[in-house]
Amino acid sequence: MHGVRLIPRNLAGKFVESRAGQIQDPVQRLRYLQSSLGSVTGQPVLHASRPSHPRRLAMLALVLLFGGFLIPKYKASSSGIKASPPPPLAHVAAAAGTDLLSPDVIPNVWLVDQTHDFETYSNGLRVDDRYVKANQKRIFYPVYQRAAIDAAQPEWRSEPAGIVYHTTESDQARFTADENARLKRIGKAVIGVVQQNHSYHFLIDRFGQVFRIVPEGDIANHAGYSVWADGNSIFVNLNNSFLGIAFETQTQLGDLPSANPAQVHAARILTEMLRAKYHIPRSNCVTHAQVSVNPDNMLVGYHTDWAGNFPFREIGLADNYAVPPPSIYAFGFGYDPTFVHHTGVRLWQGLALAEDQMQTQAAARGIPVSRYRAILQKKYKEVLAALRAAGVASDNRHET
Repeated sequence: MHGVRLIPRNLAGKFVESRAGQIQDPVQRLRYLQSSLGSVTGQPVLHASRPSHPRRLAMLALVLLFGGFLIPKYKASSSGIKASPPPPLAHVAAAAGTDLLSPDVIPNVWLVDQTHDFETYSNGLRVDDRYVKANQKRIFYPVYQRAAIDAAQPEWRSEPAGIVYHTTESDQARFTADENARLKRIGKAVIGVVQQNHSYHFLIDRFGQVFRIVPEGDIANHAGYSVWADGNSIFVNLNNSFLGIAFETQTQLGDLPSANPAQVHAARILTEMLRAKYHIPRSNCVTHAQVSVNPDNMLVGYHTDWAGNFPFREIGLADNYAVPPPSIYAFGFGYDPTFVHHTGVRLWQGLALAEDQMQTQAAARGIPVSRYRAILQKKYKEVLAALRAAGVASDNRHET
């Protein structure tokens, strides 16, 4: 094609991320990344500095598919602007990759054997139950409809709806044979801390061993004031609705892996088991950085673990980094340069798309973005107040 050059995907991603890091303003940085998505995804990159209209439409199509009908309905102004219809699936595939659109098949995994201390499953998973510590029972939690978020009339559920992946951010020894004793000593200490605080439902240690910390029927203190949405529903305060899985590791910036192969394998078969047991869609398997928010300053990214390099595909999931965070386009949360600095190119795409979604919805209603953001933030505070009144809201300070 005339005027088009192709850049190898790995080199393009490094160039885009490096160039973006030189842009101080976070919004301008996101705009640059948005215009450069093609080079990261392997699509043709135009010489011109402005993105082509087809790519722009493709990105907006992804935004509208994943978030277009979650926004509360307000009366439009006399401008007569209407929201765009749902986009063609082909546009979504071009923007985010076909893995988000391929059929979501629930794994077929069953319990093979169970003792007082261990469970074994048909996919090879072995869960160590020696450190389980009961917490508050999960009885019912509220879920809100994407089409019309009504704080006073939620749907009530009791089964886990998703998974949030965490890192312990604990001390790390070199993963070598001569450090084996220290690795085991640190690992045992980490188990003690997360057990005492009911921090997660499961912990995966440096050797890929899976420990159940909090029973799945109980609430773990892992996600606090958090937000996520799937195709039909929006979830607020994921302590109650999502299970927490932590890797004994520290989040690394850039392309450095934050988990070793043993941990990735363990996470894959643990995820398969939980998805099979609770029929969890892969769209509800997300990282802590994607869902964490701070209601005090209305910013996303209260926690930044797994902010940019979670191995979604290696664990058998779609790359949910490409999905716009509903905390932004549904509840008007913002972000600051610190959060942008701690994320990678993959999550920046979702942030940019969420901002575009909010601007599109504001324009459809004929009101400034600042006013629309305030309306959305008020909606979140109404939901949070209702959760607190019902006794099902958890404080961020209880998170690990």
